[in-house]
Amino acid sequence: MGFSTITLKWFGVISSDSVFVERIGLRPALLWVLALIVAYLLLHRVLVWHLRRAGRASRGLAVAAIASDMVSLFTAVALMTPPEHYDRALIVSIFTVQLTQLFFGWTVTVANLLFVGIGYTGLIALAADAGAATSPPEELWTLALYAIGVLVYVGLQGHVAQRMRSLVQVFTKAQDGDFSARYDEGADQMPDPVTVIGRAYNKMRSHLETIVLTDPLSGCFNRRGLNQLAEREVSRAVRAKKNIAVLAIDVDHFKHINDEYGHLTGDEVIREVGALLRETARDVDVVARIGGEEFTILAPDSNDEGALILAERVMQAFRQHQFRSLPPERRITTSVGVAAAPARDDEVAKTLLARADEALYVAKRNGRDRAVVWHAGMRAFDGAAHGRARHSTPSMIRAVD
Repeated sequence: MGFSTITLKWFGVISSDSVFVERIGLRPALLWVLALIVAYLLLHRVLVWHLRRAGRASRGLAVAAIASDMVSLFTAVALMTPPEHYDRALIVSIFTVQLTQLFFGWTVTVANLLFVGIGYTGLIALAADAGAATSPPEELWTLALYAIGVLVYVGLQGHVAQRMRSLVQVFTKAQDGDFSARYDEGADQMPDPVTVIGRAYNKMRSHLETIVLTDPLSGCFNRRGLNQLAEREVSRAVRAKKNIAVLAIDVDHFKHINDEYGHLTGDEVIREVGALLRETARDVDVVARIGGEEFTILAPDSNDEGALILAERVMQAFRQHQFRSLPPERRITTSVGVAAAPARDDEVAKTLLARADEALYVAKRNGRDRAVVWHAGMRAFDGAAHGRARHSTPSMIRAVD
């Protein structure tokens, strides 16, 4: 814009003269503007160099860039524009205010508006000093109207940007497998495209959660769903200083079912296993299929004793259940590894999953159709595993060295 104005004035296309042109002449004034533009470009090269070294645009750097914009704009207007057209500076500054609010937020935007006010007031004072200002109070009223209008527009734009950030946060959580967040439709009194997108997400949120976090065969959570819910339950347990337990469940001799009756029958058995586990577990428990015939139950607020009672209930449910896809005489049993501990940190779920898996291995080595609770010093992978009865229930044992 500066180069265009210089060219038009240099060749006489624009003939109106500024206060400075009347004082020092046209060519010297245009040369000053040209020097100003070159200095502006050099300054911004320095700012870009500093930005590359710093690696980020600090607030101070943003304010410095905006200040250089305003100094260049209002100086160029003073050098080239007659006083009756000073409002052109306000028109141009609207774009800088919009970009500032978009990229740097409210603080730098207010600084930008302050620079505009100082610059425009300086122009009016310059014109009044030269006797060229017809009505300075009217010009200041123009500045006030400009500030009000820009603040209203920037406020609306900032509101939209804030809602967009909220929507992005919802999408970011969904990308990580967390579908607990909803877009707040109630805050949008006048629906716009942002609201339409938020409502569309809310409508499909449960469907997306089912697709991403649920195992389609068993109907239980998958590994990702287990990790997602385990993180939530562990956080609650840590805050409340509660225990948490994990049951590692394996369907005994499932390979024989596939070999005898085929994989389609095996899939039907997995569906029934998932349904049976969900019916047997408590409402607060998280039931997940982590692969093949292996399932996991995350039991909040459960210690060793409570987890063993749940394990016995699971095993008893399998002993009594008649699987529709199998002959009446064909029964299915399960082996269960149990681990429980106080929730002291966010890593307790990973620890309990590993311990429950180790206890499950001991249960399978001890003959299957039983539950084993993990304890310190358990060695599941070397030598024979021995056990002793718990609560007079043969199938509930604690492995010992």
